[in-house]
Amino acid sequence: MNANPPDPAPTEPSPFFAPKSTKRRNSTLGIVGLVVTTAAAFTGRWLLATAAAAHAPKAVEPLPVSVRVLPVVEEVVSSGLRYSGVAKELRKAELSFRVSGTVASLHQVTAPGGRMRDVHEGDRLAKGTVIARLDPDDYGRERGQAAERLATARARLAQAKANSEQAQIDLRRNEQLARRNSLSVAELDNARTNLKAMTATEEAAEGDVALARIGLEQAEANLQYCSLTVPFEESTVAVRAIDANGRVTPNQRTFTIVDISSVVIAFNVPDTLVGRLAIGQKVEVATDALTGQRFVGVMHKIASSADERTRTYPIEVRVDNPQGLRPGMVATVLFRKETRAYLLPLTSVAAGPSAQTLMVYRVEDEGGKPVVREVSMAFDDVLDNKVAIRMGNDDRLRPGDRVVATGVHRLRDGQAVRIVE
Repeated sequence: MNANPPDPAPTEPSPFFAPKSTKRRNSTLGIVGLVVTTAAAFTGRWLLATAAAAHAPKAVEPLPVSVRVLPVVEEVVSSGLRYSGVAKELRKAELSFRVSGTVASLHQVTAPGGRMRDVHEGDRLAKGTVIARLDPDDYGRERGQAAERLATARARLAQAKANSEQAQIDLRRNEQLARRNSLSVAELDNARTNLKAMTATEEAAEGDVALARIGLEQAEANLQYCSLTVPFEESTVAVRAIDANGRVTPNQRTFTIVDISSVVIAFNVPDTLVGRLAIGQKVEVATDALTGQRFVGVMHKIASSADERTRTYPIEVRVDNPQGLRPGMVATVLFRKETRAYLLPLTSVAAGPSAQTLMVYRVEDEGGKPVVREVSMAFDDVLDNKVAIRMGNDDRLRPGDRVVATGVHRLRDGQAVRIVE
């Protein structure tokens, strides 16, 4: 039999869709409002910070410092010793006549305007120029007399030779006669004695000829001594002590002639230097009288022993073709020594972090901009206003580095700079 199923029991609604209470709904709304308020506060604070940052003044970067730089390069350094001395002529001669007499004439020189005048101090003459003459008449007569005496002596010698030859012939004839008993012994002895006498006379005549020849040569020499000539290739008259028509005696000083084609500077050096000098060594010579001029000198004389009083060695340096360097000028001889070093001006050196250190500022490129960096340094010597720096392999300077030359007191490590020429 069919029976209808019973109706299902009524169900209760799901809790999710169940109506909420008023108290719980109010709590949810409060949380949402708090979140919104907090977000709004943060948003407002961010907007205020952004606006403040937009209106705040921007920081101004410091301007680069203008600097002048120098490259670190090797230079030639000249150093040495200086010695002063007085220049003097290379050679000097006191001229005098060997014979006495009257000055007939002096060498004539063309004066300004074309007029002729007697030679005097400062005139330059060539070697062999006759600078003065004596009256030759007396010595000419003496030469003539000497020539006559020589001629007479030669004639006597010729006669003596003829007599000697004749005496030899007579002796031979008498010896033949004596062998035939046609001549006495006494006559033979006389012939022999005559030959000896003739031979002695010939020898005496030869002596007279020699003396007469010497007399003639002396007379000719005296005649030549009437002319006084200059002895050097380039002679300069330093002193003239005679005048025309004046009387002079033998060995009386008439002229002082100097050779200034070269000059000599004399000075003394200590024993610590003399061993390093050599004849022919070239040195540099200068004088305050000729500003800016330099001369090349050569070592001319080096004393073998020291002066007993000063214990130094006399030295002479010769300057050929002096071109204005005259005897009497004070000259300075420079013994130069050339070395190579890396030099920087003293104005580029600054005090380091400690009292014992020094540094310089090296220019480097960082980010496309030049900046300076402190670099410690050491030096070997100070030359005038420059310092010879010691190069290193670590963080020290290297050839080619650029270093600030002046104004280092205004700089600090890492500072931007602007390089000016």
